[in-house]
Amino acid sequence: MKQIVNSVLGFAIGDAMGVPVEFKKREELIENPIVNMEGYGTYDVSSGVWSDDTSMVLATIDSLISLHEINYEDIMKRFCDWINEAKYTATGVVFDIGINTKESILKYYMNKVDPIKCGGASINNNGNGALMRMLPIALYTYYEDIVDDRLLDIVKKVSSLTHGHEYSIMGSYIFVKYVHFILAGYNKFKAYEKVKELNYYKFSENARRAYKRFLTTDIYKLDLDYIKSSSYVVDTLEAVIWTFLNTNSFVESIIGAINLGDDTDTIGALVGALSGMVYGINEKWLNEIKNKEELISLAYRFDEELRLNILKFDEIIDDRYGITVGYKDVLFVKTELNGSIYGSQNRYLKMAKRINFKYGLTVIIASNLTDMTLENDFNILNQYLNGKKIYFMGVANGGSLAIQNEKVSMMIDKMLLINLPLMINLHKTKDGIKNYKGKLTCVFGSKDPSFNYLPLIQDFRNVNIVVIPNQDHNFTNGDEFLYLPDKYLLTDLKEISQ
Repeated sequence: MKQIVNSVLGFAIGDAMGVPVEFKKREELIENPIVNMEGYGTYDVSSGVWSDDTSMVLATIDSLISLHEINYEDIMKRFCDWINEAKYTATGVVFDIGINTKESILKYYMNKVDPIKCGGASINNNGNGALMRMLPIALYTYYEDIVDDRLLDIVKKVSSLTHGHEYSIMGSYIFVKYVHFILAGYNKFKAYEKVKELNYYKFSENARRAYKRFLTTDIYKLDLDYIKSSSYVVDTLEAVIWTFLNTNSFVESIIGAINLGDDTDTIGALVGALSGMVYGINEKWLNEIKNKEELISLAYRFDEELRLNILKFDEIIDDRYGITVGYKDVLFVKTELNGSIYGSQNRYLKMAKRINFKYGLTVIIASNLTDMTLENDFNILNQYLNGKKIYFMGVANGGSLAIQNEKVSMMIDKMLLINLPLMINLHKTKDGIKNYKGKLTCVFGSKDPSFNYLPLIQDFRNVNIVVIPNQDHNFTNGDEFLYLPDKYLLTDLKEISQ
């Protein structure tokens, strides 16, 4: 989870690096580029001082840690604490507040307007004041596994605290999804391609047109002269991704970002967040940050919050079973041999939370230790399984345990087996497939060793075989693994309304 800490620290470093040269023109910076932490430039503050960008990010993080949820009222109250009491600042001084941001916060503070209605919603209210504070929301929603319409609704409301126009909302949403793809394991270029492939039909034609260049061309291939670094939200997003994709280290990306000129602190901060996430941070620059102890403490507390409090099972039994409780049928997942109930990058836990939220199922993740059979699992968990329709997902050896045990398989209505190891006990596997009465789908990554043995089982009429290109035994390419149950096992279910 070091990515969380490094992204927050990288954000603050990029912000502080950009503060002294905010509003300076690119031509001037090209002649005299900034390569070190400096102070007393645009603002009368010493080196290593962060601006409003980091203050609002820290306020949001503090709210998420304190309440264990996204609470728009509480976030807005903490913004008020920042403006009125200089909380979340580096030196006890508030400076560089955007006009729209200040007006929105004062609207809430003075008139108690609904916080999600405080942001200006006109075409002229599209500075980057929402985009610049979206990092904590991106991290939180990824580890809580919030996606689709629910994610868009959250981004819209968080953006609308200060910026309610859909250009700002769409830019914030694109950034959040880009962070999600990076955290899911895609490299920075593939993550950009994934963002471009998304369907933005819920935004108006005008909004889609505003981001047309970003979403339909390869923005990073454009010459520097075509990249604007203004505070207009579209320009900022383009400049951030252009810089991130055209640099190859944390130091290079920060220097590249702030020497674009104009809105240097915000672009530096957002590039710093992405680069910190991917490359790690520069310790020398971190040591020059004012009030770094509070910054580092909050970053680590946020990391702990996401690991321990946000994404967790409802029940855990002896670290062998993780259970997310629903109200109807059951998805039972048996992991690979010696697999834990969490999986790589918490993928089993994220799957359980998402499936439970989406379909209302009770989801059971069963670890796969050598001293426990699947029949033992079913006996221990009978209170959750008795009388319920069981959807079963088995990964590698976890799939073999189901298909090779007729007593167990008779209890299962539908079965999804991932990278079933066909090289081991093939005859038992073939007999199990032949005798299974439910609906069976076997998914194989094209790079899994069992892919070469598919001809041995493909003639069985009761099995549907799916091959996923460019996936290995552990499905390490992106986040496709998380959605296998939706595509091949739970197809007869409808999403529940929340």
